[in-house]
Amino acid sequence: MTARREHELHEEEVLRLLASAVRVIGSVVGNNVEVVLHDLRKPEYSILEIANAHVTGRKKGDAVIAGVRTDKAFISAMEESSEPISLILDYETSSRSGSPLRSSTAVYRGRKNKPFAALCVNVDHAEIKRAITLLEGLANIVPPQPTKSRRGDQTAEPEPDNIEVLMHEIISTATEQSESSNRNDTKKANLLAVQKMQERGIFIIKGGVEMAAKALGVTRYTIYNYLDELKNAPR
Repeated sequence: MTARREHELHEEEVLRLLASAVRVIGSVVGNNVEVVLHDLRKPEYSILEIANAHVTGRKKGDAVIAGVRTDKAFISAMEESSEPISLILDYETSSRSGSPLRSSTAVYRGRKNKPFAALCVNVDHAEIKRAITLLEGLANIVPPQPTKSRRGDQTAEPEPDNIEVLMHEIISTATEQSESSNRNDTKKANLLAVQKMQERGIFIIKGGVEMAAKALGVTRYTIYNYLDELKNAPR
């Protein structure tokens, strides 16, 4: 048996163990807590196991980019590390409908320190918001009215499930403010757009770099330079 095959079998075993952990944890936590396991070797249909899927509206077989709006774990997954497990704990995210979440993620690395799995926990804060609304009502406090979208809706539309459509939607949203006649302003806008794409996991998906480069009117090597610049920027 080759060393590569041994690594693959090890990764499969880890994924099986983590999938069992998702089912066990999901059976006892509240229904506002989503537990999800990603197979990062197959980002186009990465969700291997999920509990309380209604929190983000996903299902088994969905793509890694079909989840929360921003996720610091995607940045960690792309960074080089010699650590077999990277922990990104208690950070803010939001669901596809805009509901605030608290998240924690463990990224597992295997052969050549390449990420192959991510175990994520997302906690929905909607119940807290409802409790605040109730308390405001009891105290006779009128909360501010939500701002309507251009279509007149007060709630965000769910994102499409098709991977190509979803990638285009993410890139389109990220590049809305990237156009400028000033060279410095253009670079800043491009960096911000690339950062938003990175937080949505675009660059984990095959072809994501090329799609981002085309949308911004730059080369794929420029995208890599932007990613390096973001990686080395102070946090």
